[in-house]
Amino acid sequence: MQLTEIPPFTLTGDGRVIVPGAQIELFPGPALPAVNVRRLTEDGIQAVLNEVARTALFGASVEYRGAQNFVMDGSDTIFSLHADGREVEVVVYGLGILDPAAPNTGISAAEIAAHGALQRLSDRLMNLEGWVPASAWAEPSWRPYQPEALRLLVRNADADPPDGSGIGNQLLDWPDASDPAAFGDPAEGGSLRCGVVNGQDAKDWYGALSTANQLTRFVKDDHRYQVTVRFMLPDEPLECPAQAA
Repeated sequence: MQLTEIPPFTLTGDGRVIVPGAQIELFPGPALPAVNVRRLTEDGIQAVLNEVARTALFGASVEYRGAQNFVMDGSDTIFSLHADGREVEVVVYGLGILDPAAPNTGISAAEIAAHGALQRLSDRLMNLEGWVPASAWAEPSWRPYQPEALRLLVRNADADPPDGSGIGNQLLDWPDASDPAAFGDPAEGGSLRCGVVNGQDAKDWYGALSTANQLTRFVKDDHRYQVTVRFMLPDEPLECPAQAA
């Protein structure tokens, strides 16, 4: 999941809003993830940035971890802002779990207020259409996002037992000239290989994956490989995360 999930909300400098789409409830599901994009006007971009500024929490990078004193098994929510030449990251532990209105010991009043402000911001970002006027959208509707680069997770599947569903594996040719056994770099303790393709290779892979599903295996030199894809966002480096190794 760490290698394949995308953020629930991304706004790029050219106004594109990129969000996960609805996932199809069937098996085997499509190999390509559902990701949607829609472009805001400059007024729309500024409306979103005004919501960020209204929190008064993005002056510098900061981490809010006071909720760790009483919330177990929570997770970090990370807000990354790249604007006005600034790189700010706000990390909050247990967002949405802490009730700012309830008595909370072991956490400061300022941090409780930050939880409330960041939860309101998250809610607003997840529901743009509920408050951004139609005139602030440069495009009338959402459309599928087709990235310029793909992160691929490759696993040798030669020894896989038959799938228990009885459906069987669809077999497709490995679509580019790379060697699957040496693709990218080792990840997940060596059980996977992780690499990024762009340019024509990304187009070839996108086309192949468009016809694939979760049970598809890609074949090269009589070997079978399972391939899982993650769409790269426009501002991301063309590499796998360092923690993947």
